[in-house]
Amino acid sequence: MIFDLSSPGRKNVVRVVFGFLAFLFAGSFIFLGIGTEGGFNPLDSLFGDNNSTSGAFEQQIEDAEESVEKNPDDPKAISELVLLRTQSGASQLEVDEATQQPTLTEESRAEFEKAATAWQDYLALEPKEVDAATARAAASAYQFLEDINGLIEAAQALAESEPSGTNLGALATYLYLDLQIEKADKARDKAIAASNGETAKLVEQQLEQFRKNAIKEEKRIAKLPKSEQGSSAELSDPFGELSPTAPGTTPEQGAVPAP
Repeated sequence: MIFDLSSPGRKNVVRVVFGFLAFLFAGSFIFLGIGTEGGFNPLDSLFGDNNSTSGAFEQQIEDAEESVEKNPDDPKAISELVLLRTQSGASQLEVDEATQQPTLTEESRAEFEKAATAWQDYLALEPKEVDAATARAAASAYQFLEDINGLIEAAQALAESEPSGTNLGALATYLYLDLQIEKADKARDKAIAASNGETAKLVEQQLEQFRKNAIKEEKRIAKLPKSEQGSSAELSDPFGELSPTAPGTTPEQGAVPAP
C-alpha cells in the first residue's frame, strides 16, 4: 500500500498525499457544494476560529483532564478532551501565505498526538454511539500526523455515526489512496446512495477518478520487482489528474476541474 510506512522510501509520497488532503476537501467536496450536508471537512473543524490561541484552551484542557481522572470510564469526558486537544493543535498550526495550506509545528504536533491518544482511550470504552464531532476531530488530528490507519479508522467511525454522502465519500477517498479498493468501492456505493440528484452524480464522478488512479497504481506496483515496490522513487502520483501539480490545475481551483 502507498502508506506502508515500514517502507521508508514512501515518506515523500505520504507527505504529498496528506499535504493535499485538507486542500482536496476544502476545494473539492465543499467547492462542489457537498459540504453543506454537515459532513467531513477537516478545515471546518480546524480553522473555524483562526483567532483562537493555545492559551485559550489551557484552562479548558486542564479542567477536561481533571474530569477524565475523576471519571475515567465516561466517554463524554474523554470526548471533550479529544475536541480540545485538536482545537489547541489547530490554533498552533502555521499557514503558508502563498498556498494557504496549514503546516505542522512542534506544538501542534504534540497536541494532535495527545488528541489521538485520547481518541484511542475513547474507543477503548466502546461507546454505544460514537460522537460524530469527536470522530471528525480525531480524523483531523490523524490527517496532520500523517497516520493513514488512524485517519481511516476515525473516518469509518464518522461515516457510521453520520452516514452522509460527504462522510462516506471522504472514507472512500482515503481507502482509494491507501489502495484498499474493495473497501473503498463499498464506501463509494454508500456515498452515492446517500447523496441526491446532481450531488450524487458529482460524488460518483469524483470518486471514479480516485478509483481509476488506485487501480492504475496497484497494477503498476504489482509489475515492479519485489525489491523496488517500497521505493518512493518508483511510485507514481496517486492523485493523477487531481494532483496539485497536474497541468491546468491551480491552488485556487482546489486542483479539481470545475463542473
